[in-house]
Amino acid sequence: MLHAVLQMKRDELMTNGDGWIVNLGQARYLEVLDLQRELVKLRQGQSIPDTLLLVEHEPVITLGRRGSTNNILSTSEQLASQGIKVYQVERGGDVTYHGPGQLVGYPLIGLTERNIGVRQFVDLLEETIISTLADFDIPAGRQSQHRGVWVEDRKVAALGVAVKRWVSFHGFALNVSPNLDHYCHINPCELQHVQVTSMARLLGKAPRMMEVGDTVMRRFAELFPAQWREVSPAEVFGRVPAELTQIMV
Repeated sequence: MLHAVLQMKRDELMTNGDGWIVNLGQARYLEVLDLQRELVKLRQGQSIPDTLLLVEHEPVITLGRRGSTNNILSTSEQLASQGIKVYQVERGGDVTYHGPGQLVGYPLIGLTERNIGVRQFVDLLEETIISTLADFDIPAGRQSQHRGVWVEDRKVAALGVAVKRWVSFHGFALNVSPNLDHYCHINPCELQHVQVTSMARLLGKAPRMMEVGDTVMRRFAELFPAQWREVSPAEVFGRVPAELTQIMV
C-alpha cells in the first residue's frame, strides 16, 4: 500500500529543473558537514539546484538531536584506539556509525518546490534504498517502530535528516561492506549492534561500491524527478569558500 502511495506521490512531484549528483569518493566527515551547510545556504537562495552528495567517510560516530551518550558503549580511549571520532550533529535520530564500505547520501532538496513534507521526504529516501536493494536481489522493507531499511530483523540502512528553511541535508547511510565490528561500540538508534547487517553479509560477497552508487543514483532520480546530471566536485567547490575544497581523505 505504501509503495502505491509513494508511486502516486512521485507522479505528483514538481520537476525541479536541473539537479546535481556529486560523487565525492572518500572524504572527511566534518569537512563534508561544513560543505553541506554551505550548499544548504546556496540552495535556499536558489543559487544551486537540488543536489545529491555521495561519499564514504572515515570511521566516525555521530549523535543526532535525540542522541544519548548512553548509547556509546566504549570509552573515548577505546574509540581512539580504533581511529573512531565522535561528533554531535543537527540531524534527527540518535547515534549511528559511518565508515569505509558504507555509501552515504546527502540530499539537499528544496521541499517547498517539490510540495512534499519531511515525512514524505524520508519515505522517498527509504524507497530509494529499498528499490536499490531489490536490484541486487535483496528483499528489504520497513519496520513500523524504527526508521531505516531492514531485511527481516536486520537493519541495512540508517536515515537521519535535518531541514533548514525547507531545504534538507544529512540523509542516509547504506551498509555495503563496512566493518560491522565497529558497531559493537554503539547501540545504533537505540538498537543492539547485532541487529545491523550489510549487503556483503546478505549476499555472501561485497558488491562493487561503484555499482551500488550508480543504482542509488538511478533510483533516487526516479523518485525525485529532475534533469539530474553528474557534476564534478570541482564544479561544486567553485561555489563554496576555498577552505572547503580540500576535503578528500
